[in-house]
Amino acid sequence: MSLSSSSTRLLFSTLLCTGLVACSPFHTKLPPSQVAVPAQFSATPQDAQPTDLTNWWTAWQDPLLDQLVQNALAANPEIRMAQERVQESRAYTQMAKSALYPTIGATGGMMGGGVDWRHPVPPLMKMADPDIQDPATDGHLAGITMAWEPDIWGRNRARKRAAQHMALAAADVLHGTHMAIAADVAANYLTARGLQQRIALLDQSARTLQELLRYATARFDAGQTTRADLETITAQINQVQAQRPLLVAAFDACRHRLAILSGQPPEQAPDLSAPAQYRVPAPPATELPSTVLDRRPDVLLQKNIVQANLERLISTKTDLLPRFGLEFFGGDGRLRFDGIPGVSGSGGLMAVNAYLPIFTAGRIQAKIRAADSQLKQAVASYDQTVLTALAEVEDAYESRSSADQNIASLSGEVSSLSLATTQAQGLYEGGQFTMQDILTTRIKKISAQDELVSAQTRQALATVRLARALGGGWDTQTTKR
Repeated sequence: MSLSSSSTRLLFSTLLCTGLVACSPFHTKLPPSQVAVPAQFSATPQDAQPTDLTNWWTAWQDPLLDQLVQNALAANPEIRMAQERVQESRAYTQMAKSALYPTIGATGGMMGGGVDWRHPVPPLMKMADPDIQDPATDGHLAGITMAWEPDIWGRNRARKRAAQHMALAAADVLHGTHMAIAADVAANYLTARGLQQRIALLDQSARTLQELLRYATARFDAGQTTRADLETITAQINQVQAQRPLLVAAFDACRHRLAILSGQPPEQAPDLSAPAQYRVPAPPATELPSTVLDRRPDVLLQKNIVQANLERLISTKTDLLPRFGLEFFGGDGRLRFDGIPGVSGSGGLMAVNAYLPIFTAGRIQAKIRAADSQLKQAVASYDQTVLTALAEVEDAYESRSSADQNIASLSGEVSSLSLATTQAQGLYEGGQFTMQDILTTRIKKISAQDELVSAQTRQALATVRLARALGGGWDTQTTKR
């Protein structure tokens, strides 16, 4: 099978045109960001070594917390959905890439039937075959087809790059989901531990108040106190008892949330009966704001969306230019009528076509304007994400710092009340204080301890928010793509 000289020249001209103008003539520029990233965070600790935030939750040195986080990262439904979206986006990338190559296929067919002559069978054919009737016919055709649109102006390459950036954006969503799940597990676990301590303090306060009520009742019977004193203590007991169901419900809600995060029903919530004490680690240190932005998946997500919209705009602009196509068919076939020698042969056909839009009623220009607007929206969304990220880091550092100061003050108060309780006991033994004075001081100490536990929980949650704001919770090596 050979090609004609004209077809050869046509093919050569098309390929030469493709090689000469392989780059898009549109020099589309990316709109610049309007956010000036600061040189450093104002609230970050100075002269601190950057903290490895890959597995930031291990800083609590709590094996149960580590296990809960790992279980959630392995079985959480949101992570599974994000993983499938990554696979979906990679498939779309492969689809976009396939447009750069020819489409080759095989075709074939068979036919058969009869011919109804308008005139009787010729006498000569009757003499050759007396039994001949209206002749039957059959045939077949098989061949190879190819179609290819050379990407002269870079239209399909731009679409492929856009799909690649969207695949990276899907991976950023997956990493962001990992971060959110890890932070959610830690926040609920630490909150539950804090609630455990508060419930224990509440029970201790209730027992102390009951002891105070018994002592006050004895004094009332002896005529040494009033009914109002008894009613005041009773009201305090009722207040404490009313708080306990609320704390227990909040504690159970945290346990149920931990089960859901691990892909389990609430009935399979983890057992948190172990000691409730935990140590809040030092606040993580970081590097420059630019380093944080390069680590945070939400910022990387928006950056990839911007790049994808830029490539879509480039691809849309090429609709103004002519498009060329190359088609080829090569095959073999045979056609036969009864009584007539069959005809068979092989050959090939080649065609080069071109299309140039002349009048589209402004449709292409409108698509270009829409794509340009989408690009500018993506840049604005990126700027908003950067501002939000910077604010989250500053706010998290401020929240942790204020929690540290609050804990220092409350710790001093608890220490003073502990000393006061000890002194009250000594004065009671010396006959200068009553048992009511001792119990009242003890209740004040328990109340201060409850406030301290609440402050420690806020400190722990602020640390979790800080680790997430700094982009912790996933391997930073995955950014090198």
